[in-house]
Amino acid sequence: MSPGSVLLVGGSSEIGLAVLFQLLGPVPRRVVLAGRPSGELRRNAERLRDLGHSVSTTKYNAGLSADELDGMLEPADPLELAIIAVGSMASESFSDGVVVNGLGVAVLLHALVRRKPEQIVLLSSAAAVRPRQAMAAYSVGKQLADSTAVLLGRQASETGVRVLVVRPGFVSTRMTAGLSVPPLATTPERVARRVEWAVRDHRTIVWVPRAMGLAVRVLNVLPRRLLPEDWR
Repeated sequence: MSPGSVLLVGGSSEIGLAVLFQLLGPVPRRVVLAGRPSGELRRNAERLRDLGHSVSTTKYNAGLSADELDGMLEPADPLELAIIAVGSMASESFSDGVVVNGLGVAVLLHALVRRKPEQIVLLSSAAAVRPRQAMAAYSVGKQLADSTAVLLGRQASETGVRVLVVRPGFVSTRMTAGLSVPPLATTPERVARRVEWAVRDHRTIVWVPRAMGLAVRVLNVLPRRLLPEDWR
């Protein structure tokens, strides 16, 4: 990754921050954290400043229009790396869940590709390929974001923009605290290490852990009635 501006959309995300730290390297960079104003966002900015990076914050929400997104992204120009780490399992309604996890991300992806960064990393989910009834809005939203990133990645590769779609299974974070931990659960740090490998290897899709891709393919061919209710 060449030196330049780095953007993390979802600046309070534990996974996003772990990926950011893994990809930044030892050279001080200009970093922009985008997200809802919060104590966590401010603390993350201070952590990065303590390491010598030049950090600014900007507001992001899934309801921003294309013009508003361009205004949000302007402080990050010229952009080298963009990490998208937004999502919620606790949306108030189905429509809110689809907008936050999917539609807003799809619009953001289009805006980012137009700025032609060297690398875009989308933190998607295994739920994009293995939707679950218990988290329908989250799954549908992730499917939309994931598919958008895959399609844009094919198109944008002709202009030198690489898009990596990251599909982790269960990740132990604040968002999943209190939930039962399934097999193949992982951590933000393990996700970050897999992302670094995938970026260096110019991959377009990476599963975390690696066995998750095979597990999802197997589960998708099994009759759902034979599976535990939590896995359907």
